[in-house]
Amino acid sequence: MGTWQLGGPNYVGNKPTGWGAVDETAAIRAIHRALDEGVRFIDTADSYGAGKSETIIGQALAGYSIQSGTLAVEVCTKFGNRRHADGESVQDYSPTYLTQAVEASLCRLRRETLDILLLHSPSDSFDWAVYDPEPFEALVKAGKIRAYGVSSRSVYGAKRVMEARFGSVLEVIYNALDRRAETVLWADPASAAYRFIARVPLASGFLKTTYLSEDPVFPPDQYRHFLPDRDRNWLLNSTRQLAFLDELEGGISASAIRFCLSHPAVSVVIPGIRSNEQVIGHVRAARLGPLPNETIDRINVAVPDVPPHWKPA
Repeated sequence: MGTWQLGGPNYVGNKPTGWGAVDETAAIRAIHRALDEGVRFIDTADSYGAGKSETIIGQALAGYSIQSGTLAVEVCTKFGNRRHADGESVQDYSPTYLTQAVEASLCRLRRETLDILLLHSPSDSFDWAVYDPEPFEALVKAGKIRAYGVSSRSVYGAKRVMEARFGSVLEVIYNALDRRAETVLWADPASAAYRFIARVPLASGFLKTTYLSEDPVFPPDQYRHFLPDRDRNWLLNSTRQLAFLDELEGGISASAIRFCLSHPAVSVVIPGIRSNEQVIGHVRAARLGPLPNETIDRINVAVPDVPPHWKPA
């Protein structure tokens, strides 16, 4: 489960970077329902609601009881986006902030170890040649983290991480509308050294039955309210080209998650969850399993590529 939505309203300057108001009680119920249904991977970040998402997860995990055995849940979090005292947002991947961020995340999550720690959206031009992995290795040796890597802005940035051989985990955009990871990343033998987390599996929520017949209206406290028109229109029109997925069991959203699960390079998929209803739908998709090859072929024909302006010049 992805938990960006659990951070609530969040702003960088006057621009929203979150998903709007969240009911914390409902959020904890949704996490508990996900655990009941067998979900064992939770993705978050310290910048989701300035730590709010991590805090809710910590409360939920601490308040969850099982009949027997141990609850083995992998928690993946991210660091690097912080704010100065005056509210200015900056990216900081320094060893000093790394240590501070890890300790703060451990406290909010109420855990002794972070299963995965990722750099959160460094620029695609980030200079990996001069970035020292030793502070991360020291945290591994100290038992503070188990693995590390990068949540990339784009597959092109992820490609540069692979070339630099930094870390062992990559979180990348992959969904039925944006399949660039298949050619940019997974066609490269170097990808075998990485565990891949598929993010944005529902194309920022556009792969939804409602939008097959209705135009979305996003509230002003959501980042999607400020999507450029050309991106919004492309996502909406491309979703409608995949209307045939809505005819499958579970509808288009379940089919979209099944699409991600179909690729052997994908280790885990992280659809956003903030309600029991979403949990039920996503778990159902996982239980239905990968899509048939003929359906995947039909997706490739219906939406052959992303817009040109999404690619490097």
